[in-house]
Amino acid sequence: MEQPIEIDKLKYKSKLIDVFKAFIAICEEHKLQYYCIGGTLIGAIRHQGMIPWDDDIDVIMPRPDYDKLIHLKFSASSSFELIAMENNTQYYLPYAKFCDKESSLLEYTNIPSVLGLFVDVFPLDGAHDDEKLRTQDLLAYKRLANKLHIQPKLPKDNLNSFLRCLLKGQLRTAWNEFNLSFNKEIKRKKLIFELRKKINTYSYETAEMVGNYGGMWGIKEFWPKSWFSGFVLKEFEGLSVRVPAMYNEILVQVYGDYMKLPPLEKRISHHNLAFINIEKRVSMDQIRIYMNNQNS
Repeated sequence: MEQPIEIDKLKYKSKLIDVFKAFIAICEEHKLQYYCIGGTLIGAIRHQGMIPWDDDIDVIMPRPDYDKLIHLKFSASSSFELIAMENNTQYYLPYAKFCDKESSLLEYTNIPSVLGLFVDVFPLDGAHDDEKLRTQDLLAYKRLANKLHIQPKLPKDNLNSFLRCLLKGQLRTAWNEFNLSFNKEIKRKKLIFELRKKINTYSYETAEMVGNYGGMWGIKEFWPKSWFSGFVLKEFEGLSVRVPAMYNEILVQVYGDYMKLPPLEKRISHHNLAFINIEKRVSMDQIRIYMNNQNS
């Protein structure tokens, strides 16, 4: 976290589960496949709910279902929205977030992208059969995703980061910060095109291997597509949620002995949180005023 944030954890969790419930309802209404993944999958199997020290929900969707989801039209009166790189010019990740519109969350002080409490929605994409080539593809994808993370910053923040990275000898990142400080709209369109081109190299329908290019565990998050050929329902905080039928194989590959609790010092959230308001959506300008007052 960029700074300690005090929140009502019970209220936060309750609202987050409501967001997940709404996401599931939309998937069921439109007949879209999803599976719990990552810490949410561990939580469903080990805790029948959220991991006690976790603070988000992660799902994954086969690419055809994911693309249908991000093109759904949400009514103006809906309490929820789907934010993705394709529909929000301030968004900075290559996967989507299904967000509550009646709360505010800012992950980074220098990226002006106001979200609500969210479910992370990762696409499950086709991948090369050869692990060496999969690794090369993943590296190329991550480099593009890093640029997308930089692009929404204000130009002055890009240039400040450029100087810091230059002094640290981080030359690739320094160049990206400088290069992405101008012509932002044109370069964003190019980045999105290149990201989509990379993941469309291998058709999901014909691929034998699939993976989560946006995941944090790298090449471990690539599996035989057959492992996602079916699902079972598990209890999760009172909800009935989908998990891959071969969840054990998926989790063992990524985490090893996932039923064993980590040591106490590792039972912490690893997500950034610069600002949060559980009760209402506020603008970036309002958040800046609040944060300036906090720092004065």
